[in-house]
Amino acid sequence: MTLFPENKRQEERTCLAGVSESKPCPGNCRDFYRESNWNDSGEQACFAFEKLEKFLEGVNSFSVGATAFQQAPADILENFSTRSEIGFDLVRYFLSISSPDQVMSTILEMDDSLLYRIVKEDFKIFQKLKKEKKVFGTESNFLDSKAAQFWNGLPPERISKFILFCLRTKKDNIFAARFLGLMPIETLLMLGESLGLNKEEEAELYRGLEDSLYEFPIRFPGIYPHLIELFSEDPEINIILSTMEGLVERKESLLRAREEVLKIIEEAHKKNSHQEVLNYLNTLDKDAALEILGMLEEQNHIGFSEKSLLSAYIKGEESDFITFGRRPQVFRVK
Repeated sequence: MTLFPENKRQEERTCLAGVSESKPCPGNCRDFYRESNWNDSGEQACFAFEKLEKFLEGVNSFSVGATAFQQAPADILENFSTRSEIGFDLVRYFLSISSPDQVMSTILEMDDSLLYRIVKEDFKIFQKLKKEKKVFGTESNFLDSKAAQFWNGLPPERISKFILFCLRTKKDNIFAARFLGLMPIETLLMLGESLGLNKEEEAELYRGLEDSLYEFPIRFPGIYPHLIELFSEDPEINIILSTMEGLVERKESLLRAREEVLKIIEEAHKKNSHQEVLNYLNTLDKDAALEILGMLEEQNHIGFSEKSLLSAYIKGEESDFITFGRRPQVFRVK
């Protein structure tokens, strides 16, 4: 005798893709529903909402809940997250633990209002952990934290759209400005035009950087002339920016030198490629050479031990002879 025949019948229901409510969603569900125009079918075709509900109730397994989140159409997730606070927390949780590849399609389609709510909550928690000194190293920046890792894989167009939402809809230029550094210089230079911002709106966006505004052209030297023009009528900011020309020019020269070093490293067939790197760096001033090595290590083009030995040679502290190997990360000390 079946104790719960009604529940059993409900669990045996299958979605348009032929998957029951108690089974994980296959990896191609999102594409399947998009191609089948399921919204026009006049019937319930996707059970992601029910799967997530049953996960909260402890009926469905973790894999069922996680795959339902990863494959659900964006409007289902938005509906689920607005029904209750715990529903919102579940969507935010699955977003934070999924890999960037798993949530790329979801983020591309997600409504900006839900994305803003999620990211603001994550940022609040991050700030709390940072204040409690539970955040260290590279994760001291919010966008480097695990909860925000998906941002680094998003196309500039999606990030720009979110920035516009923060700026115009939420009037939150400080939060909007946090995402400027994720985009290439070509996008930044055209951002005002592509988003339809007037000069004052774009200036307000960059003011959201606060004190970091004066670090930004050092990170992105190509933006410097644009910022000078953008703040031409703001005496306080313009005066400070105008004193930075030398620093910006130096950073541009360092970036060009780094590209030269990368060209040498990429020629892996040359036995003495690392010796050539050292020879090239010795043509630069010592501080510039050491800074370039730091940039290369930070971007994982060279290893820590390799950087240390090259630095020692440049500073004249290494007396041993280095025989550089053919692989960029390998050398021998005799």
